[in-house]
Amino acid sequence: MNKINFILGVHNHQPVGNFDHVFEEAYQKSYLPLLNALLEFPSIKMMYHTTGPLYDWLESNHSEYFDLVKVLLSREQLEMMTGGYHEPILAIIPDRDKLAQIGKMTRYLETKFGQKPCGMWIAERIWEPHLAKSLAQAGVEFVTLDDYHFFSAGLDPESLLGYYRSDEQGYSLNLFPISKKLRYLIPFAQPEDSLGYLREKADESGNNLLVMADDGEKFGLWPGTHEWIYEKGWLKRFFQALDQAMQEGWLRLTTIAQYSAEHAPRGRVYLPTASYFEMSEWSLPAASGAKFHHIAHEFENQGRMEELTPYLKGGFWRNFLAKYEESNWMYRKMLWVSGKIADLDSCIMVDAPDFSGKLSLAQNHLYRAQCNCAYWHGVFGGLYLPHLRHAIYQNLLAAEELINQIEEVDHQFEELKQLDFDADGSDELYLRNFNVGVILSPRQGGAALELDFLPAHFNLLNTLRRQPEAYHEQVNKAGGEVQEGKSIHDQVRIKEAGLESYLVYDQHPRGALIDHFLSEKESPQSLKAGVYYELGADFVNQPYQVVESLSNRTVIELLRIGKIVDNEVELRKTVALSKDGKGLDIGYAISNRSAIPLTIRLAPEFNFALLAGDYPPDYYYQDDQGLDHTALNSMGVSVGVRRFSLYDKYDKVAIHFQFEAPTEVWRYPVETVSLSEGGFERVFQSSCVLPGWNLNVGKGEEFSVRFKLLMEKLD
Repeated sequence: MNKINFILGVHNHQPVGNFDHVFEEAYQKSYLPLLNALLEFPSIKMMYHTTGPLYDWLESNHSEYFDLVKVLLSREQLEMMTGGYHEPILAIIPDRDKLAQIGKMTRYLETKFGQKPCGMWIAERIWEPHLAKSLAQAGVEFVTLDDYHFFSAGLDPESLLGYYRSDEQGYSLNLFPISKKLRYLIPFAQPEDSLGYLREKADESGNNLLVMADDGEKFGLWPGTHEWIYEKGWLKRFFQALDQAMQEGWLRLTTIAQYSAEHAPRGRVYLPTASYFEMSEWSLPAASGAKFHHIAHEFENQGRMEELTPYLKGGFWRNFLAKYEESNWMYRKMLWVSGKIADLDSCIMVDAPDFSGKLSLAQNHLYRAQCNCAYWHGVFGGLYLPHLRHAIYQNLLAAEELINQIEEVDHQFEELKQLDFDADGSDELYLRNFNVGVILSPRQGGAALELDFLPAHFNLLNTLRRQPEAYHEQVNKAGGEVQEGKSIHDQVRIKEAGLESYLVYDQHPRGALIDHFLSEKESPQSLKAGVYYELGADFVNQPYQVVESLSNRTVIELLRIGKIVDNEVELRKTVALSKDGKGLDIGYAISNRSAIPLTIRLAPEFNFALLAGDYPPDYYYQDDQGLDHTALNSMGVSVGVRRFSLYDKYDKVAIHFQFEAPTEVWRYPVETVSLSEGGFERVFQSSCVLPGWNLNVGKGEEFSVRFKLLMEKLD
């Protein structure tokens, strides 16, 4: 009789910072019913991985989950897998953090469940060859990766009915391929289709193996799957079919530990950098990604995908750091915090109060900030979701605050450093004190790319530019209905009609202190629609000069000389920490170096990411007139303003512009169109605020203005 071995695995994950109701829905629709189904079928066993953020939430909300898992472990139906506790992309974090994250998860599983895992789930199956050493050093014996990894190394499908061994600098571990075919059959096709495919791969030796390991959320949380899997009985029929096949003797449901104890590897393999096939499309730039998508679908329609997949090479995960400047910036901030913590960890600071306790808390915040979801974007919202990015910065700034306490930084502390923060080959200027940190990029128009308010653990510039995505061409084709029995990768849905009108793309990254020169024809409407004409193209996103040495200074002064229409203009911009230490003092000086009068509007742009555009606790406010609890996604003009404020009562932070003279302020919402597992959606990213002054500067004359930007922690 022909026989085959089969390993079934699930990976459950919710990111740091996700909404509580999403955790709850995932638990009720996916995690809990799957465990209950396993209880009904004692013959079914599986590999099982749950991430640290989800364990943390379950500890506080559903203790019965742990009782269920323990029962299934006692019945030998689960084999637990370790991983990076907070689900980082292991390949890109420092080795010390790799080992710490894996060690934390392994210890947790041993303590909580009494089982020491020998295998590991790698976040998004993102593999780089150097990982073999770190994983082996962490005590990992095997990992599961996609068959695409192995195809990319030149192996054919028939050679993947087992596992392989790899090594790095003498450190070895076993690599098990996950079948993409089974990932798409389970649970989206009928159970007999999956069983039919398994039977095709059976042989007389009984040594062949197929592995299906994938997201647990597709067993109930993904659109339409709960009804399909539980209410219409797919899972029960699937388990019954597996049980029947085992009774017939041609199928053996096993675990990786059991299989590897009984079967030797098929040989050595050295895999290239890879993830699952879909990631190779998502990580490409938009134009290249669209071409890759069309090529893949053309081959699929020709029935040639299996033949050609090994030779289709898209991008790889690190491309996201080039595709999205915001992702790279967040990543560099994480590395900066990790480096500061590592420096402290190597010191013996006996005199520092509660040194070890604070350092441990800072490390935990760092590890939470390494959770991968907010750093990239594919079919899941990821980077486009402001609350996920906010959670990353919350943890990084909480860690930074603890670092300041360990270093005993006092409230008079001020520091200005010049460093290449984002690894672009040009230095940024990092000005900070105990409460505020601002990073300016002279290369990018002297713009501020980060503005941290430590008392609220808030990066106020944590926004996202509107940029093309490969899938934007599908927005007009999307429907509103869930297609039963189809993966989220195969569905094109839309959450809101008219999204095509929001496909507007920015000319430059978002941030603050972006220096626009505009004609009288422009308005908040033209800026929002992206149809304005930039008269100051010599200034926006162009290199500024740092005036004077920064040595022993805590005032940044930047200079740019450029053309505005026919005028040669000198712009000097100064940024300093305010006297109360809770904001910035900002100054502009515009000199006309031409004979023609300079009649223009100066409008520096500020993008504040206060998370919710129409949530009642978040609003605009003017002390003197006009705005009172106006939604942050509103658009308009305020005239004669001396104090202009944005409030986020939920996160307990406020931002105040304080002008020396009455000023006109424009505002409009920045909204993106992105793809999530639920379909295309519009997402509020930030409130764009532009104070403006109408200039009329004669030859050799200068216009100057100063104002304050203050931050407040609300009770």
